[in-house]
Amino acid sequence: MRFCPILILFGLASTPAYAQFDYGLAFGGARTQMRAIQRDDPHASAWVSDAAHSVFSASMFYRERYSNYVDLGFDAVLTHQSFSAGYSYSGLGGGTSKSAHAELDLLYLGIKPEVRMDAKRLAVVRFGLMAGIRMGGSARGIAQTWSAMGHYTRLEDADLTGDFGGDLRFAFGFGFRVPAGERWAITIDPEATIGLTSMVYDHANIRGTDIGLRIGLSRRCGGKALTTLFKAKPVDAATGPAW
Repeated sequence: MRFCPILILFGLASTPAYAQFDYGLAFGGARTQMRAIQRDDPHASAWVSDAAHSVFSASMFYRERYSNYVDLGFDAVLTHQSFSAGYSYSGLGGGTSKSAHAELDLLYLGIKPEVRMDAKRLAVVRFGLMAGIRMGGSARGIAQTWSAMGHYTRLEDADLTGDFGGDLRFAFGFGFRVPAGERWAITIDPEATIGLTSMVYDHANIRGTDIGLRIGLSRRCGGKALTTLFKAKPVDAATGPAW
């Protein structure tokens, strides 16, 4: 188990049964897009621009390799998002309007089951959910407020970082494993993600999508697997179940 430090991250040290799994690192890039979805509220509006570009990404992963059909996989993906956005809300009593350029460092934690495509598990179909967490970065721009009583404020170079953050995404892709020795392999992982929630939290619905490729190195390891946590222990016929 001393060869499997990534298991500490996923809390697998106490799992009770023997299995096979891969762990490793991968690096690559993605082409990103963002779109502003108009809300049902007629008082709110939003726009987004400067979002179509390529970004770097890096990941570490854990993938089980002992099921006959579907295996469990986890990954943690670090990436960067850069875009400009504007969002406003107005009513009879007044309103607010904000616009900012965001540079965000995001960590996505993913749960992605894998369906094997061949007997040797050299190719899989991968899908699942990714939850994003803002790890760093900033968003600065202009914030304006006004009221029906005639009060008006405008703040230049306002810190609007708190309005921006990670989102929830659906991920779909493929995984290819090229053996490079008894335990090592090169991994090739094309993947697309679709935003299910907004990356802007204040009166806006701005969602991102991307499609990319990561290439990495994995090591096959024998040890205690996460899914064995959910398997009941066999009952001894002589003693019966313990109540």
